[in-house]
Amino acid sequence: MTGRGVALVTGAAGGIGRAIAMELAAQKHHVVLGDLDLEAVSVIEQAIRTAGGSATAVPLDVTSQESRAKVIRLCDEDLGGLNTLVNCAGVLQDSLIERMPLAMFSRVLEINLVSPLALIAETVDLMRRSGGGAIINIASRAWLGIFGSTAYGTSKGGLVGASRALALELGRDGITVNCIAPGFIETDMSASLPPKVREATLASLAVRRAGQPSDVATAVAFLAQAPYCTGQVLPLCGGRSIGTPTISLPTATK
Repeated sequence: MTGRGVALVTGAAGGIGRAIAMELAAQKHHVVLGDLDLEAVSVIEQAIRTAGGSATAVPLDVTSQESRAKVIRLCDEDLGGLNTLVNCAGVLQDSLIERMPLAMFSRVLEINLVSPLALIAETVDLMRRSGGGAIINIASRAWLGIFGSTAYGTSKGGLVGASRALALELGRDGITVNCIAPGFIETDMSASLPPKVREATLASLAVRRAGQPSDVATAVAFLAQAPYCTGQVLPLCGGRSIGTPTISLPTATK
């Protein structure tokens, strides 16, 4: 495989996943587009090829060992290896703790935490044989704690902790492991927020704008080519993690 090798992106049909796939393809990766929605990723594959890149669309259920194995086998036998893994597939379901069905909590953990870790475990040998590479897990600012987000926040917090441990474990193999923790990103999900919630959220950001999927994609492309950066959590939240700019009166007199 020419260029920068093979990159597998899970959840590639979503807004953020699509942007990541397009950016990695532009950076000369061959991108394997994994998603439950084969029709959607096939459209993205065509878009990448039309733009001069290379990609392969595949059906992928991240919760299925059989489905994961098929994609890994394709990377190994048909594409010659795997250099970058981006765990972007995820689900947002939550409830106040007293009202939360155990089945909901378990489903969120299975998709957002257990499945990415299973995929990492199953791809490490191939990445090692490919000469090392980068694992990038898409977490969320929710790992720091958000009211009413116990299931989602737990899943993303677990992903952060696992990524830091795996960075120590896999560094000797030339494999970096990092997380990106997006905040408010323009997606179909954020578009459905009530106007007052949206306004309040934007007012809490230092940059006073929502993030775009392309902002996440740019960060992923950086980490895919940063072999001395590992075990880190990159906040991508417009400055929300450092405080709020709502107090506008200056305290400096000079």
